[in-house]
Amino acid sequence: MTGRPSRLLLAMALTVTSTGGCGSNDEQLTVFAASSLADVLPDLAGAHRQAGGPHVVEVLGGSNHLAAQLRDSAPADVFVTANADLLAGLATVGPPIPVADNYMVVAVPADNPGRVTGPHDLTRDDLRLAVCAAGVPCGDATAARFGDLSADTEEPSVRAVLSRLVLGEADLGVVYATDVAAEVKVVVPWTQGLACPCVVYSAVALSDRGVGFVEFLASPAAQAILADHGFSTR
Repeated sequence: MTGRPSRLLLAMALTVTSTGGCGSNDEQLTVFAASSLADVLPDLAGAHRQAGGPHVVEVLGGSNHLAAQLRDSAPADVFVTANADLLAGLATVGPPIPVADNYMVVAVPADNPGRVTGPHDLTRDDLRLAVCAAGVPCGDATAARFGDLSADTEEPSVRAVLSRLVLGEADLGVVYATDVAAEVKVVVPWTQGLACPCVVYSAVALSDRGVGFVEFLASPAAQAILADHGFSTR
């Protein structure tokens, strides 16, 4: 598949980027979001800004890691997580809203050095397999779809798995379908349709000023952007 270039993130580091012009803290909205949203969040933030919303500061990382930061009182206005269970114990403004779905696929580097052709290759001893670790949303979704895989590396986020594939450090890996759509250096080696259990992204406001962005994510305009990036929308 071809698509937009990805923004590769360090697995355990929080990556902070901004969308729009400079402004004061009162004009900023801090959004914590799962790393698998790295390619779509700037477009969402830009559309929200054009609609009159505040400047968005994006904080991207594994959902578990972000939730831990929030429990340690990291300041944020919105949390978009790939696992709604992580919202337990957080002080929120209003209920979480499901905004999109994603699903797992097996991907390989574009030149497919391991000559992967089907699900049977997931158990080949001569191939380097990268997956997300158990306990993080992409890891739990991988296990739910493909069972207990014997992986050579278990990563803390799906972006780290994607990095392994892009850098040629893995012959195959399990990532989100949207990652393949956005990264020209990886492909799916056989036809893999939508299959659940799916990952459901939920957004919740953590402050009063975050409510508007959460509501925007459920709007037709935001849903169209998510669909354009390969997400299954509501």
